[in-house]
Amino acid sequence: MTPSPINQAIRTMAQSPNGGYAASAAMLGMTTAALENRLYEVKGQRIGIAEAMLLQRLTDRTDFAAAVAAESGGVFVPVPEMDAAALLGEDIRDHLHGAVEELGQLFVQWRESTADGFLSRPESAELWAQVRGVVSHLVSVAALTDRIYGDFPDAAEKP
Repeated sequence: MTPSPINQAIRTMAQSPNGGYAASAAMLGMTTAALENRLYEVKGQRIGIAEAMLLQRLTDRTDFAAAVAAESGGVFVPVPEMDAAALLGEDIRDHLHGAVEELGQLFVQWRESTADGFLSRPESAELWAQVRGVVSHLVSVAALTDRIYGDFPDAAEKP
């Protein structure tokens, strides 16, 4: 039986550390056999959401989030890390201007890629890479705006 995309993403994350499943099992505080039973759903065992999230953090990967987003009809785009010290003196308008420039480049690439009425796999991959970059840049502008101008003592209050 073919694993679901979410289960396959979890397996990929678990295999990714040097040492594979054994290393991931140790990070999760379980035996390799226990992890494999959950990964391959032996006798109804499964990796829980909390364990998948922990594995994602421990392996510094986003396979699980991307699979959940895809299963939900979306695309996962991580928010870039922002070092507050490095941002001192930078203007949010400069970041927004950069995002708009990237959007313009995306439009040019889209127009060129679709001009012949056909989109090849490499062209599609390039467009998606540019889309993710633009979205990530725009989200970082919003996050930076919140960080500098927002008054959100409780993260739940954010829009």
